[in-house]
Amino acid sequence: MAISNQSVLTKMMSELQEALANNDQTAAVREHVRAVRMLCDLMLEEGNAEAGPEQELAKMMGGMHTGKTGSSGIQSAGKQTADHGEANGNSIFDF
Repeated sequence: MAISNQSVLTKMMSELQEALANNDQTAAVREHVRAVRMLCDLMLEEGNAEAGPEQELAKMMGGMHTGKTGSSGIQSAGKQTADHGEANGNSIFDF
């Protein structure tokens, strides 16, 4: 269920007005500010949901390449194989 930005902003304004009205009560002000913070997080999460799955995957992978370019790293490692008799890999200890 999508919530319109206008309704979230309206709720933020009402929470801010309540915080201003209860300016002398620290606990009440904190609760209203906390509500505004949660509404801000809600709007920001909806903005991230609009990003495509490819962008979200790239963000989760932490800069690793995805898609067609992701398999090139595996292929390039396979290209370095050479026949060294009884040696077993690309280790510096291969004799």
